[in-house]
Amino acid sequence: MIFDGQSFAEKKEIKLKEQVAQLRQRGVVPKLVSILADQSKETELYVSLKAKFAEKVGIVYDVHRFDGSQTAAIIDFIRKANRDPSVTGIMVQLPVANEQEIVQVITPSKDIDCLSGENLGLVMIGRPRFLPATVRAVLEILAYALQETENREITGRWLTGKNICVIGASVIVGKPLAILLSDLGATVTLCRSTTSNLAETVQRADILVSATGVSELVTREMVKPGAMVIDVGISKLLREGKFRVMGDVDRRVLEKTSFFTPVPGGVGPVTVACLFENLLDAILT
Repeated sequence: MIFDGQSFAEKKEIKLKEQVAQLRQRGVVPKLVSILADQSKETELYVSLKAKFAEKVGIVYDVHRFDGSQTAAIIDFIRKANRDPSVTGIMVQLPVANEQEIVQVITPSKDIDCLSGENLGLVMIGRPRFLPATVRAVLEILAYALQETENREITGRWLTGKNICVIGASVIVGKPLAILLSDLGATVTLCRSTTSNLAETVQRADILVSATGVSELVTREMVKPGAMVIDVGISKLLREGKFRVMGDVDRRVLEKTSFFTPVPGGVGPVTVACLFENLLDAILT
């Protein structure tokens, strides 16, 4: 089964559009402020995708660009946005220099991408205010996959009995995802660049989630027959200025899987939708 992330995200888009329309009738206009300090084509692509989605559903998406060295100016801007009642959410488009110094300034109730220490801490203790958008997307895709392939009921510890391998230990995807998967009953192995037996570990996994930024790291031989594979994917600039979205997983893995998220068109569109769901959660909860 090949996952259609665009179709999945479009269903979310319809619901979000209805919710935003209802809020606007009450005089509430959701607004996301995005801080951009990286001028790469990859980052510009991410920003443009968010801008298009926001326009479709009626959310104000306000991008502010800074030079990468303007840490003090970025922090000053965030503090002003924290105090601005018209701003629903604030996010910093990564990468950015002095990341931890910057993201910790965001008021947790407006930190819709879950980068602050307080919000990540709440995830760790099982009381999340928000989930990182990619993590939320992966969990929803997994729930969909298990319903479709195993008719599994998604209640309680619905991943009980599953052996899951997460490749990539970033603070915005791998680490919080591993904790949440474990809390849902799975046996989780978190791999990183220092993992010496990666192929052996991956071969034991019923479910593989790869979020490393290393193109085609996972090969066909590494994957257990019938496994579910969630490829978070990366972006890569090729020669002659041509931009192409690449995945962590070699597409030939598809021959062995029961469920597969392609790149592009898999996790990415769902992540964008989940980010704006977090934004509305900041208003509605």
